[in-house]
Amino acid sequence: MLRASLFVGLVASALLPACAASTPDDELGQESAADGEDGKGDAAAAFTYYNVRPDLRACSLNSPGDCGVGFFVSRANRSTTQCGRGVAQAECKALSINWVPTAMPASVAKSYEDRLRAGESFVLRGTLAPTADDRGTQLSVTEVWVGSSNEQVDGVFTVVKDNGIRCITAPCPSLTERRLNSSLSAQLASVDLSDSGADEAAQTLARNDLYGNGLIVVGYRFVDDAGGKGRTANKFFTRAPVPLH
Repeated sequence: MLRASLFVGLVASALLPACAASTPDDELGQESAADGEDGKGDAAAAFTYYNVRPDLRACSLNSPGDCGVGFFVSRANRSTTQCGRGVAQAECKALSINWVPTAMPASVAKSYEDRLRAGESFVLRGTLAPTADDRGTQLSVTEVWVGSSNEQVDGVFTVVKDNGIRCITAPCPSLTERRLNSSLSAQLASVDLSDSGADEAAQTLARNDLYGNGLIVVGYRFVDDAGGKGRTANKFFTRAPVPLH
């Protein structure tokens, strides 16, 4: 009986390291001073990405004068956002969105703004700056990334793109991921889009984007069957072609 108990104990202890290894460290997972703050000269195109949600507050006697107008804007992956000339906050109020830098026709820009106000999920790349009359802040948009769903999900925002590396054995680090609004990056062997809930056709189109504009994914680090480093995608964003005519 003692031998049987000892055997069970040895088996259980042998399994513990395997369980621990199933949740690998994510070197891009936490905000830190290593992220950096410089979006200028951003050759990797990883800075100035914002999550945007409409201001749907109903006005009341105790509400500020801009209730129900504009959007709330926050930097993806970052705990604070610089609000124009104001102080850094968890999110900033943008009184308006300037779509002109995208070169979209006004009708297309209006459709995106209507979709935002209806609750559709986007990541917008651009610049937060004071409005021309200096009465508030405006988001000037240069890129539009459309979400695979409108779900609010947990995970790290990274932009993933094929890096041209080719191998004859697996795992092969053929993808580079860059943490949004950060100077940190890592090489990946795979991205798993299955957790996004998108259908197979949408996943196929998204995988094709890895060889072009790249793909923004929101997810966690994992190790694939070949032992390669991967990123799950609880949600992904594809870049809208602009200008749209």
